[in-house]
Amino acid sequence: MVLALGVVIVEVNSPARLFATLVSPTTMSLLLLLNLIVLAWRLASVLLAFFDSRYERRPGRMGMAGLAVILMAVIAPHGIANAWGNDAQDAFRSVFAGGDKGLRDDAAATNRPGLNERVNILVVGVDSLPWRTEKLTDSLMVVSVDPVGPSVSLISIPRDIVKVPLGNGDVFGPKINALMSYADRHPQEFPDGGMRALETAVGTMLGIPIHYYARMDFFGFVKLIDSVGGVDINVTRAFYDPKYDGFGVNPAHVLGWGVELGPNHFNGYEALAYARSRYAIGESDFTRAARQQEILLALRTKFMSVGSLLGNLPGTFDAIGSLVTTDFPTDRLPDFAAIADEVNSASIYRMVLGHPLVMPANDPRLGSVQALDLPAIRAAVAAIAPSPGQTPVSWPTRAPTKTPRPSPTP
Repeated sequence: MVLALGVVIVEVNSPARLFATLVSPTTMSLLLLLNLIVLAWRLASVLLAFFDSRYERRPGRMGMAGLAVILMAVIAPHGIANAWGNDAQDAFRSVFAGGDKGLRDDAAATNRPGLNERVNILVVGVDSLPWRTEKLTDSLMVVSVDPVGPSVSLISIPRDIVKVPLGNGDVFGPKINALMSYADRHPQEFPDGGMRALETAVGTMLGIPIHYYARMDFFGFVKLIDSVGGVDINVTRAFYDPKYDGFGVNPAHVLGWGVELGPNHFNGYEALAYARSRYAIGESDFTRAARQQEILLALRTKFMSVGSLLGNLPGTFDAIGSLVTTDFPTDRLPDFAAIADEVNSASIYRMVLGHPLVMPANDPRLGSVQALDLPAIRAAVAAIAPSPGQTPVSWPTRAPTKTPRPSPTP
């Protein structure tokens, strides 16, 4: 009966939805309790059988040694399951705490989108390398999910955009990648903290509400990619970046990194290099933003694979729990996992804010920057992230290319 029930549960749920349900806090607590109950029952059964009073013969040393082996064999799988469960709970507590500066007030929590409303999540990659003096949000992407379609729209935001509207009539003059750090350092101007300031600014710029955020730094990115065994990407344009700092892929103080045309398997540091490189001929912030979308989609493919998820649960929990934060509600995880499983490549729409939505400019203090065309941006975003059930229309980003691309070797 239990086996039949398990088969039914697996058949009616997608692997991703089933996994998300199992690792959710409520379900995991029940599973951990059930694990202890079953362990106690199995231990009691072994001891009762071993010391059965119907047998007069007392066990000797060899018998007691055999009992110890049996008890260890019984306890071991339950101990492993308990450790994984505790790791999952620790990861959830860390990830979904949202951070002291990122927690939403009660009013915002009650206004979260309904089950059939489009959900917009700001995904932030923070450059927190040891030699940096400031934490910059060098990767900014909005993941917009339509649960009715279902479909997913990815909107990447170049880090050099300036004069971003803050939602209160003011603008942030410097580059957008400095807003979060600046707001955290100036709580008198931004009492809700840097992440809330960034959410509001991005939402105002795009003309859509930002409901939740997910934040990860470079080390968390590397650990997450490695925890699922790397990602596979079909590189359509080879390049060599002679200025890449070599972080994780080269010996110390050696610059440069390149990628070959065609299928590539990237570990964590290689995926990071693919996402960060921008000084190759013909490459730019716009092309690397598109590459970041490729990595996100490749990571989604890995997460949709049960083998990747179950193959290294402790590593995945450690990567997620220690270096990722979000305020996404845990009760919606199974539904969103199911949507991610249902969405195919034809239902994923990609956009990088590029020319003519943003235009190159020069600032005496900041150097090369990107100026906004707010009406055009909002119109393009409204097309790629329309009302639930409507078909999105992708914006044909035209990233500038200067000359034919070179060989991926120096």
